[in-house]
Amino acid sequence: MYKKILVGFDGSASSSRALMHAASLAKALNSEKLSILHVTRNLPLQEPAYMDLDQLMDEENQDILKPAIQFLSESGISYETHNFEGDPSQIIRDFAAEHHYDAIVMGTTGKSIIKEALLGSISHRVAQSAECPVIIVK
Repeated sequence: MYKKILVGFDGSASSSRALMHAASLAKALNSEKLSILHVTRNLPLQEPAYMDLDQLMDEENQDILKPAIQFLSESGISYETHNFEGDPSQIIRDFAAEHHYDAIVMGTTGKSIIKEALLGSISHRVAQSAECPVIIVK
């Protein structure tokens, strides 16, 4: 049924619950692939000469993904991780379509509840536009 499952992950409690749900689904359905997709929003910042923003963002992304990787490694589930920069809802939707995922699993709210209230829910936008089923976990 769900051979390929994509999890939108931002390190929030909600995305952690989504990851646990996706892992349970993957085990129960004997899925072939579980992928974690972390998207950092584009930041219109000018890089100071004394600072390597790319390196700082890479380190932050690794810190965000570390608990997810540890959880999946301990559970014995085969997984892969992907990091992108841009509009999370668009990247999640496009990545799932391009790579033929059978389902997307996401949390209800991300790390920034204020941003989501102002900009709209990422999970809602993905659910409205994705070509595959979207499971939203509270």
